[in-house]
Order: sequence, then C-alpha cells, then structure tokens
Amino acid sequence: MPDQTPQSSVGRKRLHRRSFIALAAAFPFAAHADQDLGEDWIVLAESKINLLKNFSIIPVTLNKGLFAGLVIEAVDNPIFIESVEVTFSNGETTELAVRSIISEGRRTRKMLLPGLVRGIRLIKIIYKRVPVGGTTTVRIYGRQV
Repeated sequence: MPDQTPQSSVGRKRLHRRSFIALAAAFPFAAHADQDLGEDWIVLAESKINLLKNFSIIPVTLNKGLFAGLVIEAVDNPIFIESVEVTFSNGETTELAVRSIISEGRRTRKMLLPGLVRGIRLIKIIYKRVPVGGTTTVRIYGRQV
C-alpha cells in the first residue's frame, strides 16, 4: 500500500524554487538561431502561452499554404521548448525535438518537416512549466515552397 503521509508544502516550494533558479541560470546560454530567415518564410501563427501549463495547441489553417519547415520565435519572454508536434491536413502527426531555451527575441533552428511539402492543421508546442507562471508570446514561421 502506498505511503499516505502528506508532503510538506515547504519542501515542494523549495523544489520549485530550485527548478526555477536552474532555468533562469541557463537563459544566458540559450540556443542562438539564424536571425535572417529569408523571403520564403511567412508567419503562420502567433499565440500567447501560459507558462503554468506544459503545452499549447495552435491552429493553422490550410489557406496559409504548403510548408517544408518551421521556426518558432519567443517574442517577449524566454521559453524552454521540449518538442513540437505538427498535425498535417491529412491527419498524420510528427514530433520535432527542440530541447532548448529560446531567449526573448530569438528563434529555434530551422526544422524540416518530413516528406516533400505539407499542409499544416495544428501545432502543439510542448514546453517546460515554470512554477512562478507568467506568459510569453510565440510566433511560428513556416517555409513555403
């Protein structure tokens, strides 16, 4: 039978504080991405993300076109992105690993989508939850072909 002893809220706060300090200390070493995307990259979506959660689903309409790659930009606050799940117009999904902190005003690396070109239905960004909460805005770019 599992242990039913209640946990101290003080212990939990200390754990969250340590996690936050570790994340904050890593921000200066965040991944740098190419700042000049080029003419074939367009904005697919922009969304405000609640950092108390651990994922966000962003719809993309098929009228945006067909795409061969993605880039995500942290507009106003840094975010640690684990991965990006892309659901295509035909219902197939793929997961793109990111596993890096994206500093304010920076972008992820250019991520290629599998196959030739694809219509995107929605994008699920999976990120690290920040215990103190807050929000950040992400902008998603797609490479049109």
